[in-house]
Order: sequence, then C-alpha cells, then structure tokens
Amino acid sequence: MTTLPLAPAFAADDLLHLSALEQARLIRDRQISSTELVQRYLDRIQAHNPQLQAFVSVFEREALREAKRADRAVRDGAALGPFHGVPSAMKDHHMMRNARTQLGSRAFRWLWSPVDDSVVRRMRAAGFVLLGKTTMSELGMLPITETALQPPTRNPWNLNHTAGGSSGGAGAAIAAGLLPIAPGSDGAGSVRIPASLNGLIGHKPTRGLVPDDAARIDPFGMVSIGPLARSIDDAAALLDVLAAPGMQHHLQRSKEPVRRLKIGMIMSPPHGALDPRIEALVRRVAIALESAGHQLMECERPRGNIEEFIPIYQKLISRIPVIGRGQLQPVVRWFWEAGRTVTEDDARRRFLHFEALGIEMLSGVDVMLSPTVGVLPFRVGEFASLPPAELFHAVAPLGAFTVIANLSGQPALTIPCGEVDGLPVGVQLGGRRHDDALLLALAREVQTLLQGGGATGAIA
Repeated sequence: MTTLPLAPAFAADDLLHLSALEQARLIRDRQISSTELVQRYLDRIQAHNPQLQAFVSVFEREALREAKRADRAVRDGAALGPFHGVPSAMKDHHMMRNARTQLGSRAFRWLWSPVDDSVVRRMRAAGFVLLGKTTMSELGMLPITETALQPPTRNPWNLNHTAGGSSGGAGAAIAAGLLPIAPGSDGAGSVRIPASLNGLIGHKPTRGLVPDDAARIDPFGMVSIGPLARSIDDAAALLDVLAAPGMQHHLQRSKEPVRRLKIGMIMSPPHGALDPRIEALVRRVAIALESAGHQLMECERPRGNIEEFIPIYQKLISRIPVIGRGQLQPVVRWFWEAGRTVTEDDARRRFLHFEALGIEMLSGVDVMLSPTVGVLPFRVGEFASLPPAELFHAVAPLGAFTVIANLSGQPALTIPCGEVDGLPVGVQLGGRRHDDALLLALAREVQTLLQGGGATGAIA
C-alpha cells in the first residue's frame, strides 16, 4: 500500500507514517492499542496545532475514553469496523453530540448539539475515534481558511501559505501528521483544493452517493462529503464508510485493472490563468498515461464564466440560517446578503445550465484530466485588506478547475503529481456519475506511473 509522505517539516514516528487501514490492522492484531495511537496524535496536535491552526476544538478526554472502549472491544472479540480505534476528526459544520458547531463563524458560537448527525454516526460505526473538529472557512464559502474565530490555517509544506479551504483544517492536519485521515465537504472544490495544496488524495463523490443532512440548505446537491487521505486504499475505504447502503464497493473495485480509456485534457481555466509550471507537471502525467495505452486528447474548457456562476453559489450560502449576520466577515456577509436577492427560479435555471455543460464536457471521453488547482497556494492574509467582491474574485482561481464537478454532480478526485517551489501540485481526474471506483483505480495507476520514474518531480 502506497502512503504519501507527511510534509517534510513535520516528521513523525514510523507509526504515524502508516496508512489508517494499516493502523487499524495493528490495533486488530493487538500490536498497538487505540489508546496509544490516540495519545500520540493528541500529543502531535498539542505540539503543532498552535502553528497550523488546523483544529477549532480538541476533545482529549472524550477521545481517550473512546480509545479505551475500542481496546476493550478488541480484547472481547467484538465485531470491529474497518477503521476500529483509528483517530479522525470532523469538519466544524457537522453536528457532534455534546459539542459546538460553529461553521467557522462567530455567528454560530452559540450552536451546540446534543446528537450526532448521520455522517458522524457512520464514522463512529466504522470504528473511528474522533479527536475534535477541524477548521473551515466561514460558512464553507471561501477556498482559504481565514476566519475571525482564530488565526488562519496554514499549509504545513510552507507556513507562509494557505492550506486552502473550505476543508483547510482537515488538509493541514493530515499533511502534518495530526490525523491519518478525515472526511471533508466539497461544494465548489472544498475537498480537492486543500487536498491538492497539502499533497493529499481528495475525492468528491458522485452526487447522492454519500447521504447527508443538508438537503434543505442544498436542494441542488452541490455539496458532497468525501475523503481526504494519504493513500488510495484509505480514500476508497473511507468512501465506502460514507456511502449509501449497497454502494460499499469502492475499495474492492479500485484494485481492478483499468481498461484503456479515452482521456480528455483541459488546460485552460474558465477563470484566472494557469501557472506554466503546474501545466508542465500535469502534462507529464498525460504523457505517462498515454505511454500506458490510454488515448489522450485536448478538449476545450467548459463554457460559462464566474459571473454566471456566482448567483448560484450566493443562493447556496444564503440558505444557511444566520442569526446575527453582523458578526459575519465582510466578504461572507456581502455574499450571504446578495444571495437573499437571487430567486429560486433564477438559481435553478443557472444551475441546470451549468449541470448540462458539465455533463456535455465528458461527451466522447471516459475521463477528464486537468490541474486540480491552476495556481500555487496564496500567502496567508494576502487579500485580507481587499473589499469583499475583490477578495472573492482574487481567491476564485483556486476553484476554477474544481467547481464544474459540483455543478454536474459528477465525481472528481485529486492526486499529487509533483511540487513547485516546494509546494505540492495535484492533478484532477473527473468522470461520469457513479464512476467513482474507476477514478480511484485510475488514480492508483497514475500513482504507479509516477513512482515508476520520470513522470513527475519538482519544478522550481
């Protein structure tokens, strides 16, 4: 099993370099205890979270109590989930029993839940020990995690740069070895962006594959819950944990040989410019896939522009019931208030238009290949002084290649393909609905090709 390395500045002991599935196997075989593993991660969080700001809250006492229960279950010969005793954490929009849910916002500091939501329940049923809540951008809106709740979340590969968003805390925590694996949520790239910027695997599932409780806020189904991980096996196994009943086949099918595919390439973003060094790395992946027998062809970028898309996203954000909107950050308040003026009919018309464009994009090809993010991660605070509309447009290039999959409902994932100036770069694979296992299998092949030499590397 190939496991991606931790960020170089955050070296950890050998146990924390293992994949989550390997850690679970050691716990089942009683070679380590869940209590020992959880304590090591809690120690890492205490040591490094002040720098990274990846966690908004840590539940040390509760986590150790759950770890001891996990160890008793092993000793008693109880039925164990696939990640029994392994640590993880939840993004701070999930309801967890006896915990606050702040959505990255001062406006939700009052929100406390007595129960777990459905995603948290599935995580616990799989055996995870949940260490706390990871940071997110306010209301999940921006692709950077800089909120008024706490200092910005930083990229462990270079602390001067953003970890991305909105699942920035999960991305930073996994890359720095504060967690082995975690779920995130992806409404316009919010799993894939931080996964790419932090050198991880990140998967946005097919619309509806992973049930959640957000249908009232997200009736179009733009947001999907998906895994951030350091191995393909971990990502596929977590997807099976999260997926709807009867759809738990992704780990098994991701190991099947990949048939020769027609793969389209998009190298021109619909918003912003593509860094030529990132393009070079992605083209190396394309060459490697072609050498493996796949057919590669250049495709036009999706039609449509950011101004046509913004009202859809504004309407999505405005459906979040905010009490005390004066406590929102200026850019989020501007976006939320603008969304209240967008009619449901207009938002739906725009959404259906983009959905059709995204589905049409894969006409004639099996998979679409592109950069995940076309620019290097911005420096922390780089745009903090800009007026709201300018700030939003400044950070929007981070999601230029990712958002179309949210609109089309199709699956997409990112896998690392090299580095530029010491910062990770991801390549994105997108497919037709319910081709999630195919994308994971192709990502596994890409990983093998890259490790075979010559297809990837660092570019200064």
